[in-house]
Amino acid sequence: MSFARLPRRASSAFLAAIAVLSLAGCTGGRTDTRFVDSNPLPDSALHDMDANGHHGGRLVYATIGDPKTFNVALANETSSTDILDGPVFVGLVEYDNGKQEIKPGIATRWERSPDGLTWTFHLRQGVRWSDGHPFSADDVIFTTQVMYDEKVAAAVRELLKVNGQAWKWEKVDSLTVKVTLPAPFGPVLEVIGSMYLVPKHKLEAAYLAGKYEETWSINTPPDSIVCLGPYRIVEYRPAERCVLRRNPHYWKVDANGKRLPYFDEVVFLSVPDYNAAYLKFQAGESDLQDPVRPEDASSLADDAKRQGFSLTDLGSDIATNFMWFNLNPGKDAGGKPFLEPYKLKWFQDVRFRRAVSHSIDRAGMIRTALYGNGDPQYGLITTANKKWYNPNVPKWEFDPARAKALLDEMGFKDRNNDGVREDPAGHKIEFVLYTNSENTIRKQLASIIKDNLAAVGISCIASPIEFNTLISHIRQDHRYDAILLGLTGGVPPDPALSQNVYRSSGLTHQWWPEQKHPATPWEARIDKLMDTVVQEPDFAKRKAAFDEVQAIIGEQQPIVGLAREHLVVAIRDRIKGTRPSVLRLHVMYNLEELYSERGSGQVASR
Repeated sequence: MSFARLPRRASSAFLAAIAVLSLAGCTGGRTDTRFVDSNPLPDSALHDMDANGHHGGRLVYATIGDPKTFNVALANETSSTDILDGPVFVGLVEYDNGKQEIKPGIATRWERSPDGLTWTFHLRQGVRWSDGHPFSADDVIFTTQVMYDEKVAAAVRELLKVNGQAWKWEKVDSLTVKVTLPAPFGPVLEVIGSMYLVPKHKLEAAYLAGKYEETWSINTPPDSIVCLGPYRIVEYRPAERCVLRRNPHYWKVDANGKRLPYFDEVVFLSVPDYNAAYLKFQAGESDLQDPVRPEDASSLADDAKRQGFSLTDLGSDIATNFMWFNLNPGKDAGGKPFLEPYKLKWFQDVRFRRAVSHSIDRAGMIRTALYGNGDPQYGLITTANKKWYNPNVPKWEFDPARAKALLDEMGFKDRNNDGVREDPAGHKIEFVLYTNSENTIRKQLASIIKDNLAAVGISCIASPIEFNTLISHIRQDHRYDAILLGLTGGVPPDPALSQNVYRSSGLTHQWWPEQKHPATPWEARIDKLMDTVVQEPDFAKRKAAFDEVQAIIGEQQPIVGLAREHLVVAIRDRIKGTRPSVLRLHVMYNLEELYSERGSGQVASR
């Protein structure tokens, strides 16, 4: 589990008591050849020529942890965004992960002025929300109003600005929206696609009452959540499952003119960790294993033919594993510092961060935690992002002798011969490293870091905790020493969609988020370079600026890159229409096109 946005739902008769007992133990279901579409199609329905399946059945996916919110504007972690971004909510335009290209969505077409500052989007006629209410330009304008509101912690707000200035959104008519930029901006379509549309008719009253952030929490009755995506939420049971059912008003049809999506239901089974997800797949209780952990690949390969599934190695993952130190000097409401001042002083010294990086045996991580199937990582961009990766970033490679020299230089000595250094004031050089307990690979990486640092005289206490608790430390109370986590990578993987990571004011600027002003000259420089990355229309200039951003991060080590496994996915043979991609969601990004092999039957309850 990782952070997500770097960007880009009524019980029913099925949920009767017997079915509730058996749902978690079943996948598949016979395809329903009696599918009846009782709602009129939009006048300008989108014809998906890649879709050529049939209706019926159920797709089951075991996912780590529970969603934190059903409010798509606030969602910023994969436990929420995997369900919301795409399966339930959509944007004006879409991105095809497999083909890696922008394509029409709710907007059928668009025009750009010669100077690139004015964009006009033409909306699809006849589109309705999942409750049947007509969709119009008013919903787009309302969505932007929410996203720009400083009282709403919208994850994409900073993406929708140039030089800190919001874009101007205007309704031309009920099916036309005009966007005027304050300055040139490179990836307009990519960013607009990461803004997920919300219904004015359902949420405006709460917004005007100042209660937007209280709406559509995980305690919300599912039938009140209205969407435009292929599926809607129909049931949520914490620590058990989130059930999606076909949106009866979805606006796409397949190559034969039949309304999408194909599956009757999509079930996100909530499991505590990857071990549980693996066991669900091995037992036939889920249809996808995404990703396949390195330690599981061999046993799954042995079982693939007998159990009827296949494994696909997609190569180096675009997602990341890294650690960072808390550099936030703030205080809580009672005036107590988030972090002990002496620890803050250590962490703020670049020599300490470099010493930690020099101490980490990434090759050893690959051999042990990743079973030899992985790559070292030194920054926030992996080799999988071929368009933006900078191979020349500074690499503080495994060198314990150099790490010790840097610590000596800081005056950190083992004064009492207990194997752990102390600073000049006598404080033991010790910190707690949190990671998410659901991720077994990260727990192994944390254990390796603990051993590596012990070898140079630093005491690291590896402490796995539940993911949402971890998010609370990062987002709310800011009380932690260091964290090992990762980023899933933006979709599309353009750094302009990751401004919230790189800009000092960003919500996901992990080491010190939402700074009022850049805390350091190098962060100010990154802010300036990101202006070029965002605004410059010439790709070569954008790339040169982002290469420097990566170089600065490599030099300053606000994050310490670790190692990343190759991305392998397992898919049941009965699931058709898949086009796996290295970009998340690796298998389900084209969820509306997926279908079940006709007559595949149903796995017995367990």
